[in-house]
Amino acid sequence: MRTNDLLLPFLLFICSYATAQDFPAVPYGPEARQFADIYIAPSTTPTPVYIDAHSNGGTTALPSSMTSDLTSRGISIVAWESLTSVNNFQEIQTGWDDAELMLAWVKENATTYNFDTTCLFIGGSSRGSILSWKIGHSGDPDIKGLYMYNALPDGVWLDSTIWYAPNEVTVNSPPIFFVYRFEPGTNDIHDPENGLIIMDKYDELGIGDRDTIIHSISQTGNNDRYQFLGDFIQSVGCAPITTSTDTPDVQAYNPLAFPNPFYDRIEISGLQGDESFILSNAFGAVLWQGTTVNELQMAHWNPGMYLLTVVTKDQRKVLKLIKN
Repeated sequence: MRTNDLLLPFLLFICSYATAQDFPAVPYGPEARQFADIYIAPSTTPTPVYIDAHSNGGTTALPSSMTSDLTSRGISIVAWESLTSVNNFQEIQTGWDDAELMLAWVKENATTYNFDTTCLFIGGSSRGSILSWKIGHSGDPDIKGLYMYNALPDGVWLDSTIWYAPNEVTVNSPPIFFVYRFEPGTNDIHDPENGLIIMDKYDELGIGDRDTIIHSISQTGNNDRYQFLGDFIQSVGCAPITTSTDTPDVQAYNPLAFPNPFYDRIEISGLQGDESFILSNAFGAVLWQGTTVNELQMAHWNPGMYLLTVVTKDQRKVLKLIKN
């Protein structure tokens, strides 16, 4: 029998959370629970913002590896608090209300913190994916992507008459990137099958090119839930992203893979000439890397999803490939 995520807190290993916030515990509402930690990316121009919600029993503390990676890419971070744990739908509703208040506060205070609020990314782990879900699919054009770890645990699927997550998905839903610790069908409340239900909804609406799922990261030797986050944000390319106040803005860069789906080979258009490539499977394991991806023969590879990371001197872009 699976344990309901809404009833058990997530164990947090504090020792890995070392980076000091630039602005800790900033209130976004009048209640004591309504605060956020803010990490600022140095930049002479407004920066994109990643907005993070933790899992049940967690805190707003974030790992230094993640905060350093994002801020070095020119992405600021807001890690927001609400009810620390949610155990029923009344508490979830409180979290949804807090999420709306928090998002409004971020926009109202954009100038103070040098935020580009036309380029927002919503993220959440387990509980955080639930509390972030409604604002993520609200149709707000400023929200450019969703990054969810162990998303939509089993407890929220128990009574679809109260709430059914796929009903929030619309043709205007932004790109979504799912990461799961275990494989589909696992005896765990965080079953990737829950994310696959959402991907089916994206497909049904004709926006299947906006969804990605990576599962079984526990089998790869890298359990970092944020390991794909920076590349995902940069792959959307909704605003120039710089790595410091001294570097010029990186212009929109949109290489495309074709054919996609593919059978034996792919070609990449829109290249600038200095790229290298990293090709991984859906588990995040690197299968190949080099500079001439168009010569790679893949007819013998198993059907399924693959990720091609295109790397230049200034940026990285992740392309989702489907092998027939």
